[in-house]
Amino acid sequence: MNTFKNLILVFLGGGIGSAFRYLIGKLFLSNSNSFPWGTFLANLTGCFLLGFFSNWVIKNFRSEWMIFFTIGICGGLTTFSTFSNEALVMLKNQNWLLFLKYSISSFIFGLIMIKIGYDSFKFLQNYY
Repeated sequence: MNTFKNLILVFLGGGIGSAFRYLIGKLFLSNSNSFPWGTFLANLTGCFLLGFFSNWVIKNFRSEWMIFFTIGICGGLTTFSTFSNEALVMLKNQNWLLFLKYSISSFIFGLIMIKIGYDSFKFLQNYY
């Protein structure tokens, strides 16, 4: 029964994350020769939320909600497959500079956003 409950939590959270991913993508349309801002911003938002949720849920909720927030919402929001496909298209088009900018900035800023999300909960916790 617990597995079924967790599956429902992932399903609901994933739907929420995927809906936000879709909306972000609609706001930032791109083509194969431009920086894919939609995917980039969705992934960075997901990294921030993953850092925040990881700290917040551990401190305030039962562990099953970690599944809803991290695997569900953040998993639905972020998209490694789209990132990889966009990077591959850049390579196929021999757009080396855009490929390097996108790949390196996704990795570095992803790590930064996880850390900011994690630290922002600690900051809020100290003041509230």
